[in-house]
Amino acid sequence: MKDSGDGNGGNQPPKGSRASRKIAKRSKHSSRGGVVVQLPSEPHPRVVLFESKLEQRVLFLLMTRSDIWDLREQPPAFLYTGECGRLRQHTFDFLLELSSGRRIAVAVKPFKVAKERRFISELLAVRRALTKDYAHDLVLITDRDFTRDQALNAQRLNDFRRGVDCSSSGAVREAIGKSAFPTTLRALISGLPDPGRAFRAAFIAIYDGLLTADKSLLITLDTQVHQGKRP
Repeated sequence: MKDSGDGNGGNQPPKGSRASRKIAKRSKHSSRGGVVVQLPSEPHPRVVLFESKLEQRVLFLLMTRSDIWDLREQPPAFLYTGECGRLRQHTFDFLLELSSGRRIAVAVKPFKVAKERRFISELLAVRRALTKDYAHDLVLITDRDFTRDQALNAQRLNDFRRGVDCSSSGAVREAIGKSAFPTTLRALISGLPDPGRAFRAAFIAIYDGLLTADKSLLITLDTQVHQGKRP
């Protein structure tokens, strides 16, 4: 199983996956594994499984959302009536619950597969049948919807958040209040103790809205940032 860190919250091991079906083992043609995430809905970290590199990247991107309350991979299948009145089922890749209570079913597919007539027809049938007791909306995410840098930034954020340094976070907040913008992350953290930890804290500050930057590009020390909401 893949993992981007210990994520065990001290001595507390992460909880297991809540997938409704068994994830197939990794093969030569696909990347399968698990990521430890911390969901607001649970006090302890949990393992979320993925069945492809694309699903892994989308998972990291979804976890950057500040309004995510809960996330479940491979939720129970949604039953619907397909062509010729046949009862069919569709298993989504993720089911999100937002802090507002709204639920979103997420389908993840490579763009080449997503544009095939058969898949589009199936997804349209599922959308027409979708009921609010299962999800309020359905979204399709493909590899055309984000950049590789954006996905890598999201993965690094997941890693950095699981080792938050309160001292460095406080120092970065203070630096934000004293800096002239726009500036670079290098200039922002210049002079702060432990540059490595300061960079991670500044990185997190971008996703927390204290700083703004172009997240579609790889975030480095030379990334230009502007001030977001006041710390």
